[in-house]
Amino acid sequence: MKQRMGAALAGLCVGLLAVTLVAPAASASRPATLTVPGDNYYPESISAAANGDLYVGSITTGAITRFRAGSSVAEPFVAAGVNVGTAGVLVDDARRVLWTCNIDLSFQQPTSLRAFSLWTGAPVADYVLPDGGVCADITNVRGALFITDTTNPTASPQAPGRILKLTTPNPVSAAGGTLSVWSADPAFTAGPGLQINGIAFDGFSTVYTTNYGSGQLIRVRIAPDGSARPAELIATPRPLVNPDGIRMLSPTRLLITENPGRVSYVDVRTGAVVLISDAVDQPTSVVRVGRDLWVAEGQVLRLQAGEAPHLPFTVRRVPLPAGL
Repeated sequence: MKQRMGAALAGLCVGLLAVTLVAPAASASRPATLTVPGDNYYPESISAAANGDLYVGSITTGAITRFRAGSSVAEPFVAAGVNVGTAGVLVDDARRVLWTCNIDLSFQQPTSLRAFSLWTGAPVADYVLPDGGVCADITNVRGALFITDTTNPTASPQAPGRILKLTTPNPVSAAGGTLSVWSADPAFTAGPGLQINGIAFDGFSTVYTTNYGSGQLIRVRIAPDGSARPAELIATPRPLVNPDGIRMLSPTRLLITENPGRVSYVDVRTGAVVLISDAVDQPTSVVRVGRDLWVAEGQVLRLQAGEAPHLPFTVRRVPLPAGL
């Protein structure tokens, strides 16, 4: 049980919106690192609002911290304990909410997709995942929320990985939605442990996801009627190692964080993997703001191993290389 929970701690993450373009000034006036307060925070996921505000969730305490655009001051947004633990986070500017994966790493409590008002931080919607699913990450597909169900690794037998879909009757409200299974393709499941994790939408007709345990990169095209076409594996020249949060850098380039210490992009047309930085400390997620990437250094491998974290916890700025 301890080993399986350790694997869960090491893998729940975030890969969210398609391409996040925010005013460069929001990033330029910040220092190279942002300090996240607390000695037990383990920042798992990060998302950016259109105005440049950053939101960072804690996988262990459930707390969510906000950094206002251009500021390095950490503000409490959601207190610890409101979510049991916070995995994926996603700003939804149209609905004025922050979507979160509310999870219990002991798998004793149901996992839910929960929305908080960007104005007040108050919870405004909560959707429990069906069949004991485990919410790992979120992306926005033309107003619908697509969620990876990484499944409970302590269950026997373990359920297969799935992508769930949330639709709401009002495109500017998080309330009154319906959560359903969009795809349960066999390609989402590969061996024991955590399954699909990060998720991203290219802005056109394709969703990408990664399998945390196997390192596989998976493409799912969206049919004209909105249904899922059969999943396809994208071959890469080297195995991805514990791929966590993913984001689209462009319609053909996918940002990927790998827990051991790399931020790269994959050309989804060819599978080529291009290193952006290996000077990051156990990254779990990434978001683009202008010409910079902000990388949450989640340190989940140390958490899994029972090792002391490197304090303080930080979100690190990684400038985009020229030409990207």
